[in-house]
Amino acid sequence: PAEGPRAAPVRLLRAAGVRVAAGSGALRDAANPVGRGDPLEAAYLLASHGQAGPEDAYEAVSARAREAMGLPRVRIEAGFPAELLAVRGRTLAGTLSLAYSRLVVHRGRVVARTSAVREYCDATDPGGPADAAAPVAPEPGGPAAGLPRQSQR
Repeated sequence: PAEGPRAAPVRLLRAAGVRVAAGSGALRDAANPVGRGDPLEAAYLLASHGQAGPEDAYEAVSARAREAMGLPRVRIEAGFPAELLAVRGRTLAGTLSLAYSRLVVHRGRVVARTSAVREYCDATDPGGPADAAAPVAPEPGGPAAGLPRQSQR
């Protein structure tokens, strides 16, 4: 059977001295048939497929991608346009893995905001959190027993 498209051998290209940038401008293209046009997804795929570490993968979709397009390097200093992506996370690897909630600032204006809520279920106490001292009845008008609740962390 014929194989589908394969990812570029980023590690081999970089070892040969090729400057590699990455992006995800195409939606559902041949290389990623479920792609969403998300540069952080492209960085995640680079890192998760072992083609780059998290820092290098992010650099490929940020500074090196801007350089490849002839755009100036982003500087977070007074007098420079605000070009920012704010994503929740404690580490870059964790952020790439869970980059659901984010805020995009372009030329000093918020142009996109994505918010996600992660909920956790506790199979042993469907009415409350796992570490509760005593069973907690569902609040009136609150989530029904057995349904996930939003984490407090």
